[in-house]
Amino acid sequence: MTIRQKTSHSNFVRQSRTPLTRLAQTLKWTMQTARKTYQAASVYLPVEPRPVARRTPSRVTMHPHRNGYDIAFTLGRASVRAPAINLPQLGPRWFSAALTSLLVFLLFIMWTASPFTVTRAEVRGNQRLGTLEINAMLGMIGKPVFKAAPAQIEANLHTAYSDLESIKVHVGFPNRITVIVVERIPVLAWYQNGVVTWIDVSGVAFMPRGEVPGLVLVAANGSPTRVPLDPTLPLYEQKFIAPEKVLALTVLARDVPTGMPMIFDPQYGMGWQDPLGWTVYFGQDSRDIPMKKVVYQAIVDSLTEKGVQPSLISVEYLNAPFYK
Repeated sequence: MTIRQKTSHSNFVRQSRTPLTRLAQTLKWTMQTARKTYQAASVYLPVEPRPVARRTPSRVTMHPHRNGYDIAFTLGRASVRAPAINLPQLGPRWFSAALTSLLVFLLFIMWTASPFTVTRAEVRGNQRLGTLEINAMLGMIGKPVFKAAPAQIEANLHTAYSDLESIKVHVGFPNRITVIVVERIPVLAWYQNGVVTWIDVSGVAFMPRGEVPGLVLVAANGSPTRVPLDPTLPLYEQKFIAPEKVLALTVLARDVPTGMPMIFDPQYGMGWQDPLGWTVYFGQDSRDIPMKKVVYQAIVDSLTEKGVQPSLISVEYLNAPFYK
C-alpha cells in the first residue's frame, strides 16, 4: 500500500466520523446552554427539577372493582403526579346493611325502654269485677306494649271470667291498653248440691261475684235438660239452661209465697214449696200459667174439704193434673 492510499484511507475515516462527532458536540453544547439559561427562581420547588419517570400502575389501581384516580398537575415547569386515591365503591348492599342495623337498634331501644312498658291497663264498664283482677289476668304488666295481642287478651279474659258478656281491648302507644267490658246481669241464683251459680236471661251460668238484689232463688233437685252445644258459639257463651225456662222461672216467681224459694225438678219442672206442707209443680215452661194456677187452687180447695194432706200436686198437664 502506498502513502497516497494510506492518506486516502485516513481521510475517509475522518470524514465518516465527522457527522457523529459534530452531533455529539451539538448535544453537549445544547445542554450546557440550557444549564446556563436555567433560572431557579422561576420554579416553585425547593429542589432542582428532575425528569419525571412514568409510573407503572400497581395492582391496586388496576383492580377492576376499585375507582382509582391519578391526579396530575404542573408546578411551574415541573410535572408532578400525585399518588392514586382509592375510593370505596358503596353499592345498594351497603345501604341496606346500614338501614337494617339502624332498624334493629331502634327496635331494641323501643323493646327495652320504660316509656313502652305497660304498667297498668285502663278498665271501663266493670261494676262487680275489680280492676286489679283484670290487670292481673292480662299478663302484660311489666312487658313491652308491642307484645300485646288484643284478640288473645280478650280470649284469656273470657276464659277466666265467664261473667263478662263482652270484652274489647284497645292498644295504643306508647304503653296504653284499654279494656272495655260489659258484665252479665244475673236473674237467677241457682242452688244445687251446695253450690250457688248465677244465670242470666240467655241461660249462661257463671260464678257469683259481689251482691245483686232481687235475684230469684231456685233450689234445684237436679240439672235441667242440657241444651245442645252450639258449634258457632265459644265455650263461655254456651247455655246452661234454655232461655225459655229462665223466663218461665222469673214469671212464676211472682206467685211464690213470701219467704219460700222456687223449686226445680228435672222430671216435674218448676214450682215451689207451699206453706201448708206440699210441693206444687207447673211443668217445664211458662205456657198456660194463669190457667194452671186456677186448676191448682181448685185442687187445693177440694183436698181441704176432704181433709186430705198431699205431698205433691202437679198441674203440668191441664187435662191430667194429679196429686200424691
